[in-house]
Order: sequence, then C-alpha cells, then structure tokens
Amino acid sequence: MKIFILVAMLISSLSFADETEGKKKFNEVLSQYEKLHEAFFANNSEKIVESAKSVLEKLNQIEDKQIQKKLNFSKKKLNEIISTKDVEKQKNAMNTVSQAFLVVLEKHITNKDYARYYCPMEKKYWIQNISETEKVQNPYASSTMPTCGVKK
Repeated sequence: MKIFILVAMLISSLSFADETEGKKKFNEVLSQYEKLHEAFFANNSEKIVESAKSVLEKLNQIEDKQIQKKLNFSKKKLNEIISTKDVEKQKNAMNTVSQAFLVVLEKHITNKDYARYYCPMEKKYWIQNISETEKVQNPYASSTMPTCGVKK
C-alpha cells in the first residue's frame, strides 16, 4: 500500500511538472504574441514578419501534445503571415491565430494578465496584456480606429 501511494504521488508530481512546463512554454508564446500584436498595431510589416517567426519558434518548443494539437492550425496561419505581403491576408491569419490561442488561454492554460478583445467593425479578435494596459489597441484598424473594440 505504501508503494502504491508513493507511485501515485510520483505520477501526480510528474503530470504537475508537465503541466507547469506547458504553461511556462505557452506563456513564452504569449509574450512573443504581444510583440506581434504591437507590430500589427504599428503597421510595421517588417516587424510583423519578424514577430510571427518568433511566435512560431516559441510555439514549436511546446512539447505538450494536447496543446500542440489545438495550435497546429495556428502554425499554418503564422506561416501565412510570414510568407505574404498582403496586409489583409496577414490580418485574417492573425485573427485565426488569436482565436486558437484564446481557446488554449481560456480553457487550458489560464493567465489573468491576458484578455480577449473584439473589434465589431473588423469582426476580429485579439489577445491583449491587460497588466500593461486595458486601453483598446486594435491591431486590425490601428491607423483608422485604434481604439475600436471591446474587452470580452
């Protein structure tokens, strides 16, 4: 019985370690995502591509298969951002990446520093670090409607 309890405790601590590692890695992805958000907000196409590459690199470092499965489509969309100069295609891909990240953020690896934002004019979502600012910084319409959007 003592051995069973010891093994159960060991298995429990291993899954907690894996969960902690997955959370740490996903938070690194979110940190890079913030830079991508900033690049879109600044309308800086060079930084958008550079930041998308960084997000993809961090995303590839996540070993948790369940999280990887949920974010596989995001990798494709990040590659679209990297490979096109078409700003509208980049924005559409960013919306898809954001929504996939939101699923993981809201259902699997919560982090109270980030929140879902939505622009009703563009009909697109993004994630914003609310520990930095809660003021809307719309990455899709930054030149025309930089504060259009709501925190959900």
